[in-house]
Amino acid sequence: MRLLTTGIKVLFASLLLSFSTGCGASMYRASSGVAFELDNAKEIDDADVGKAFAASPQVPEKPRVAFYAFDDDKAADVERALAAIPNVAGVYRIPPLLVTGKRKFDDTSWGPPREVSVKKLRLLAARAHADVLVIFDNGWRGGGANGWSAINFLIVPIFVAPWLSNETESYAQAYVIDVRNGYLYGEVGAEAKDGSSTANIYAPSANELATERWPKLLDNVKVQIATKLREGHKPEPQSEPTAGAE
Repeated sequence: MRLLTTGIKVLFASLLLSFSTGCGASMYRASSGVAFELDNAKEIDDADVGKAFAASPQVPEKPRVAFYAFDDDKAADVERALAAIPNVAGVYRIPPLLVTGKRKFDDTSWGPPREVSVKKLRLLAARAHADVLVIFDNGWRGGGANGWSAINFLIVPIFVAPWLSNETESYAQAYVIDVRNGYLYGEVGAEAKDGSSTANIYAPSANELATERWPKLLDNVKVQIATKLREGHKPEPQSEPTAGAE
């Protein structure tokens, strides 16, 4: 199995060099096919500004959380993480079909960016009777060849020289928003760098490093979201004792 994996890496490396100049072509994997702004200028008016000033934190003791993940491949992981936050009463995953019209097997890599509206996400969350909306994004970039690739016209260096780069930058981030009034509880995120600028074909690929890093980034963001929910909790008003009561 190890020999087969190495052979695949060599084949991929050869293809990479065929389409690059040897100066370090990199790979990128992140959410794509969507255009997102926290506040779309076309949707903003004076009434929105007034509502923003009037909004205040109001997370209930046991909130229901709705979330939208730009990377649908990671949505199940995000759902489990949010459900594991203490006092979260339920989690609703907003499907891409309702947001951008993207169907399960659609290829959006060649089409124009699809708009993601926070107002629409809040409405979809409200229909699920959620109290808090979490908008989640993640991605990574890295990999490619380095200067050592210039000697790859010889067969032996392909197997032993450190002509690859598996340097990887990974991130995960989320916006935490009140469904009812749009109050922004905050942006949370985590980043990490892994790998080296000089690696041979036996080293983990950038994709493998990003996959290994993902659970740690997600857990970091989960802890920060839990803090935002706790800080945004509005205690229930306590009734004053009746006059004359002991």
